[in-house]
Amino acid sequence: MSATKLTAGDRVKITDNPGRVLVGVTGILDEIDYEDVLQPYRILTEDGHIVWAAVVEPAPERAKRGVSCLRSALVTACAVAVSIFSLQSLESTETTNPPMAPAPWVVSRGPVEPYKPEPTVRPSTNTTRAGERKQLRPTARPTERVATPSKMPAKKHPIAKPPADVRISFYKNCTGFAQSCIDDGHLTMYAGNILAGHNYMGYQWLSRVPVGRTVRVISGPLAGTYKVYGHKRLNRQGGSIPDFGGAALVLQTCEGSGTGFSLLKRV
Repeated sequence: MSATKLTAGDRVKITDNPGRVLVGVTGILDEIDYEDVLQPYRILTEDGHIVWAAVVEPAPERAKRGVSCLRSALVTACAVAVSIFSLQSLESTETTNPPMAPAPWVVSRGPVEPYKPEPTVRPSTNTTRAGERKQLRPTARPTERVATPSKMPAKKHPIAKPPADVRISFYKNCTGFAQSCIDDGHLTMYAGNILAGHNYMGYQWLSRVPVGRTVRVISGPLAGTYKVYGHKRLNRQGGSIPDFGGAALVLQTCEGSGTGFSLLKRV
């Protein structure tokens, strides 16, 4: 999440997302869902789309071009008006006042005495000491020790519970060429109801969503609410698609040298 305090209506920029999707996109912060640990920020982008992001930061406001142009035009008009008024005043002055004759040069010279600065007596910085000077000895530095608390804290803070649901706000439909989209880091839809992503690109959680957990797909062909009812694992990567037993949605990622799946039904 962002370290800066953000509120709805702020203009923000996406700085991180699973698979680096939509990083750099700016928009208006519409909602913050603190129960969603994966993508808590709901953002209305500048082209009218609604997306979810994992980490955002404040974005600078766009320059108000119309106001700046109007202000520049007003300044230019005022400058032109002042110039015209000055020229008219100068012409009226030249026609009403006769020209003035130049004043004669007046030069006066007299005896000049050279400058002689008076010497100032500065106090002496030397000091006189009576007797021998004492020898300075270094003071031994105290031994540093690791600080230990005087007592244990009385109040124990409970560990936060995981969110009740998972929210998927963006994926790419790559039916027919899914592997290239997955290799590019996208959460990829293929075969009608499978969402897949590489485990080393932030999608290692896809195959391990707990049974009973609610998953909401915000948009696209798979939009809807689902619930996890089981898991499946293959000891291979690639090959033919196995039988998922009528699962409405399948979440897929690699697990070691095999492939793992979370099976979901629509609710």
